[in-house]
Amino acid sequence: MNRPIASVILVLIPSLSAKAQSTIGGRVTDSVGAVVANARVLIHCDPSGRTCGAAPNLNQDMSVVTDSTGMYSITVPTGFYDVFVSAPAFTPIAAKVIVKEHRQTKLNLKLFVDPLVSKVIGAMEVQGVPPKP
Repeated sequence: MNRPIASVILVLIPSLSAKAQSTIGGRVTDSVGAVVANARVLIHCDPSGRTCGAAPNLNQDMSVVTDSTGMYSITVPTGFYDVFVSAPAFTPIAAKVIVKEHRQTKLNLKLFVDPLVSKVIGAMEVQGVPPKP
């Protein structure tokens, strides 16, 4: 008789303890919409945010690399963040985002081939960046 009650409790415990987490994620593409794989996405907590500055272990920047489809995602506490993206042959970019509690913040970013790299390399191919016609 106690056995069915115990089974119900065991089923409910994982669902009650599961918390929705806040994330920053999106896709990194180039100027023509092609995905940029292996781009480095650096997440830096802006201490003017409500909670990220008080979160333990957030004194260091966090980083993630985009996958083969240009996607990235990282779990973070709520607050304000500076997001920096860089990849070989592209001009790095930055954006500021606010992450709300238990929300997924979508941040798609577009990189442009760096003019200096384009000028120096000219018609050479650089890690997936097609040469100019």
